[in-house]
Amino acid sequence: EYTVGEFEHLVREAVTDGTEVVMIDGSQGFQENLRGLDNTTGALLRIGRFLRAAGVSTILVNEVHNITGDFHATEERTSNLADNIMFLRHVEYRGKVRKVIGTLKMRTSDFERSLRELEITADGIRVGEPLPQLRGILTGTPEWNDTDTASKHDVDNDEQT
Repeated sequence: EYTVGEFEHLVREAVTDGTEVVMIDGSQGFQENLRGLDNTTGALLRIGRFLRAAGVSTILVNEVHNITGDFHATEERTSNLADNIMFLRHVEYRGKVRKVIGTLKMRTSDFERSLRELEITADGIRVGEPLPQLRGILTGTPEWNDTDTASKHDVDNDEQT
């Protein structure tokens, strides 16, 4: 319902009023919903640069259209804005779809490089133990090495079904 200029003005006012965290969920909706702009990526970069300079933590959700196939961190070429890039990927394992979370980039610091299962439950978010048996998730064709011992969590979940 806003033009890009109106949206940018609202963001600037919010930051002036003390907003410390801005979340744009997601970049695709940003592109589809702003009126009067042909280059939404440029506007997104401009807003991101303003927020960074203002010291505001910004969370930009970037949905990638394919849940399988080649892995892309972003489709809008905005990864240069990010200090941190985390990803959520769906994988199939033992006939079930599971979510896996990982970190690709954390500027100026070391970070956890393991892939971990992510579950969203009625009790909140649960990040599981590292999944060293999962290979190839960034290639688009993840594979599980079942010769590794299954975790107790895997065994418990499989016994419930």
